[in-house]
Amino acid sequence: MDEVIFDLRNVSYSYLGKINALKEVSFKVLPGEQICIMGANGSGKSTLLAIMDALVFPTFGEFRAFGNIVTEEIFDSIKDNDFRRYFRKKVGFVFQNSDVQLFSSTVFEELAFGPLQLDLSKEEVRSRVEETMEMMEIARLRERAPHTLSGGEKKKVCIASVLVNNPDILLLDEPTAGLDPRTQLWLIEFLQELAEAGKTIITATHDLDIIEQISKRSVVMGEDHSIKVDRGTSYVINDLELLLATNLIHKHMHRHGAIVHQHMHAHEKEHGHEHIA
Repeated sequence: MDEVIFDLRNVSYSYLGKINALKEVSFKVLPGEQICIMGANGSGKSTLLAIMDALVFPTFGEFRAFGNIVTEEIFDSIKDNDFRRYFRKKVGFVFQNSDVQLFSSTVFEELAFGPLQLDLSKEEVRSRVEETMEMMEIARLRERAPHTLSGGEKKKVCIASVLVNNPDILLLDEPTAGLDPRTQLWLIEFLQELAEAGKTIITATHDLDIIEQISKRSVVMGEDHSIKVDRGTSYVINDLELLLATNLIHKHMHRHGAIVHQHMHAHEKEHGHEHIA
């Protein structure tokens, strides 16, 4: 049996002890899986990713990573904690809002920050940064200030700043939000390449247009912050009652041949429907 990477056992989380964000969430992640965490806005997707990145910790229940229980005490009690360093090397998180993630003066410094925390030599850091910039096709941006970049360029820099550490697990929160069609296509193809290379990829999204292209398994969150379904993506995307019940689609559907396509609709007009692409 493959080693379990993440194991969430009846995890619940509430903000300030009052606002529920997750309710008794349980599932496991195995190496090399491509998983989509699906759900409407406010269902708890981002909080779930934050727990898997040890940015927040369960209010109730248990989160295990690489066979270790992950708690705030474990992460904060020892200054040079070996497990924390191991965890940060293995897991990378790409935030939904690029401006939250980017803070350095130049793109080069942004990419160099993470490797510098791993006690690598300056030569090794420079080599990693150069290789990653070439791979992401952002070398021309090396001296640019991140806040001056376009949305697509910022997203590439964010992903590069994570990949430069060569993590085994990549967590992405609504990665296509605000991207133009060309950059969305680039991102989908890039995630497919990472999956082929054996990376574990967990993506939180409510973008139904991309999930079949980037995942084989879907964990669907309900508006009550609990898991409603954990099954193959092809099954989930064709379960119209599930998608309706979890507020992922509008009630108006179209079927093209044997394939069901979900179209989010605006209001009905007198002479037809207005489609929101």
